[in-house]
Amino acid sequence: MNRFVRLIAIAGFVTPFVACREGKPAAAPPAAAVSSHVAEASLATVTLQPQAETRLALRVQSVEKRKAARRQVLGGEVVVPSGNALVVTAPVAGGVVAEGTTPALRPGAPVKRGDVLLRLVPLATVDRDLHAQARRAVDAASARDEAAAGRLARTERLLRDGAGTERAVEEARAERAVAQSELEAARARLELVSRSPLESDVSMQIRAPRDGVLRQVSVAPGQSVTAGAPLFEVVGVTANWVRVPLFVDEAYRVKPDVPVRVHALLSGQDNGVEALPVLGPPSADPVSATVDRFYELPASARFAPGQRVGVSLQLDADAEFLAVPASAVVYDALGGAWVYVLQQDHVYARSRVDVVRLEGTDLLLARGPKEGTPIVAVGAAELFGTEFGAGH
Repeated sequence: MNRFVRLIAIAGFVTPFVACREGKPAAAPPAAAVSSHVAEASLATVTLQPQAETRLALRVQSVEKRKAARRQVLGGEVVVPSGNALVVTAPVAGGVVAEGTTPALRPGAPVKRGDVLLRLVPLATVDRDLHAQARRAVDAASARDEAAAGRLARTERLLRDGAGTERAVEEARAERAVAQSELEAARARLELVSRSPLESDVSMQIRAPRDGVLRQVSVAPGQSVTAGAPLFEVVGVTANWVRVPLFVDEAYRVKPDVPVRVHALLSGQDNGVEALPVLGPPSADPVSATVDRFYELPASARFAPGQRVGVSLQLDADAEFLAVPASAVVYDALGGAWVYVLQQDHVYARSRVDVVRLEGTDLLLARGPKEGTPIVAVGAAELFGTEFGAGH
């Protein structure tokens, strides 16, 4: 009996233990499985036969390390320096008249200092009886002319009769000449008042104040303008500036007395032109936390005011870069840069590099094979074509 009880007790103890082990949940499968993972370098190995290597005329060169200036390409804006843009305004109210012997009054036209660009006919004061006054002036001048003519005739007759003098005749002739001049002026004034009562009988020539280019023309021939109204703006073409906003934490790292390269492309991929640092007006933007640096462009630079450009700045500290010949770097369809490393005789492995910039005939690299590694300097494009089956 006791033996039977012991067997039941043992069975009751073992059964829960076995059930506990059988009820344990199984491990979850992995979220992703990678089969036959291959490193990037192992995917791009080219093995050449000696005769093929001879036909390709490959030349191997070691990777070098050199110190070079650190450069950074930022965006800038071409601006007109203070005093280089002059706005010419109308000195008096008047009408605009085109000058036929001057260059066309249009934006972009080059002008020289002293060129007459237009004429301004001042406007006369408005008078309700202007025409009547001009008519009265003509009548008065005509009466004085008749009186002077009669006096001249009498003095000449007395001189012939021996009762007059030469002096009296000369005074009478002078008085007659003055009377005739006053009559002609009064008639011209009457004609002008009858034709255009608000126009003056004189005109003012408006000349270009300096050599440059017409940037803006605000008037047209036949238009009436008020005193002080802008007529045109002349921009000097000798030297424009480039304004570069620098982040305040980066401004101290830029060398202030070193020329920069200004590029027409914001990426800085073109050659660009050299611009010299100048002392510009102190300006900053608290919203974007930037301060402005100014550089003077050469007169031959073909940049328009307001154009966005790329500016290659030199930082204060030099850095060490890997250097390889430009002919050693090839690019894939996605823009990745590669070089071919000589692993062993006749075996070349493609290795990725990060290009910083071109200096002379060499490319500076931020990342690539270590210094002293042999790479293909001439014939990399042929190896690239061999690897991918492209014709060469």
